[in-house]
Amino acid sequence: MKAYIIICWVVIFIGCATTQPVLRHNQTDTTNNVVHKSHPADRADFDRGYAAYEKRKFARAGLYFFRYLNKHTPDDADYEWAQFFFGICLKRTGFSHASVDMLSDLVTRKPNPKIVSYSLELLEEVTRTLPFDRDKIIFQVLSDQSYGFVDQHLSDFINYHQGVFDWRHGFIEWGNIHFNAIQTGTYYFNRYRYHQARYHVYKGEIQAAITILASLLTQSMGESALRDDVRQTLARLYYETGKFEIADQLYREIETPIIDQVHHLLERAWVHYRMGQPQTAMGYLYAFRAPAFQNFFTPEYYILKSFIYKSVCHYEKALQVIQEFDRHYGTALTAIHTRADIKNNPTLLRVIFNQEHIRSVWEFLALLEKEHQQVASIADPEMRAYMDRIYTLQIEKTKSDFRKSVQNAYEEMADNLLRYEEESHLVAYEIGLDMVQRVQQYHYREQNNNAASRDRDRVIVYPFQGEFWSHELDDYQVTLVDKCQCAEEWDVFFK
Repeated sequence: MKAYIIICWVVIFIGCATTQPVLRHNQTDTTNNVVHKSHPADRADFDRGYAAYEKRKFARAGLYFFRYLNKHTPDDADYEWAQFFFGICLKRTGFSHASVDMLSDLVTRKPNPKIVSYSLELLEEVTRTLPFDRDKIIFQVLSDQSYGFVDQHLSDFINYHQGVFDWRHGFIEWGNIHFNAIQTGTYYFNRYRYHQARYHVYKGEIQAAITILASLLTQSMGESALRDDVRQTLARLYYETGKFEIADQLYREIETPIIDQVHHLLERAWVHYRMGQPQTAMGYLYAFRAPAFQNFFTPEYYILKSFIYKSVCHYEKALQVIQEFDRHYGTALTAIHTRADIKNNPTLLRVIFNQEHIRSVWEFLALLEKEHQQVASIADPEMRAYMDRIYTLQIEKTKSDFRKSVQNAYEEMADNLLRYEEESHLVAYEIGLDMVQRVQQYHYREQNNNAASRDRDRVIVYPFQGEFWSHELDDYQVTLVDKCQCAEEWDVFFK
């Protein structure tokens, strides 16, 4: 399983290494009047580091700034500027976490408004583009600090995260104060409105949530991921209110690559099932046989599939689906019932790694390990030891957080799987009951549809060749003959 996980995320790790920091080179001109305001006799390392920084030789500049910091104390006038430039150099040379660690500590001390603003700008960019330490940036830097001197964009960034933090911890009024300070129409204002809509759903105020989400779709959000989240949430609400056609159209507009839309496909299958289109619904479920979807937690797939077969009186196939559920999750359920260790339940472990929160922690851990490997290339032994301590401590902490997150996710998933097991047994009972009722109705009415049945038998069907193409996963159609008007061989047992 370890090899499987590493292969899955290697593309993400490569992408993380190429992201550029937000501080633009011409911004150093703004600081030029500040960094030279004092000239102690032993500031040679600082001057050399700044000269190398100006030439964009960030590895050499970082080493000089590190040496300067080792020789001076925070009381020195240029100490905080040295920390700032050292943090930027770390980011430029591929050590994003070490950079965040340095700049986060610097920002919380609020040394110089310009330093804080530039540092927050970089941290804001990191939160949108890279795996990062949420405890350090969100909780330490943003949620418990006040920055009244930053520009509007950074103010929106800070108020958004402070508002989300307050709402999640039950401080609704405090959260509202932060959210109301966000400028209308901005990136963070749209994200706030999305959270506001979800809060209305939490309170059962569905129409209010629909109004907000529909309004968001008319805005220029600047991020396709957020727009897709809005579409999915709105589609779910329209489904709950019985507006299936609108829900299906919203699902069609989702721009996320189809290979990442496993849950969207399942929800679209439910939409078409409710619209009385079992063949289209079964087509969406057929896509779940593709190898790319094998490691997702979709027990609901079996419930819906049995419902579809039951709706056209394919009772034997409906019961076979329930048996398929037992075979697929049987080992996992046995491990749950016997309270086996999580390591002995590989079926659920593979699924857990696809959860968004677990995946984000794993991506951050992978980023740390990748950057930690680069530490060995640092020539200076003192700086190499310093960087090694930073990454070793953070990796240990993140591994501990990862284990806790996996354990919590496993317990939640185990509860859900037990609930689906109960539902599968109930569905099997309903199928048997429906078989009896259908046979009774069939034997007491005229059988005038034999010709129609023969016509249905003449439908030409090209057999599936066993290949799945990603652009076809949401376009399969399955031919299902309605057997509710036909006699079955097992009818004799119910006469």
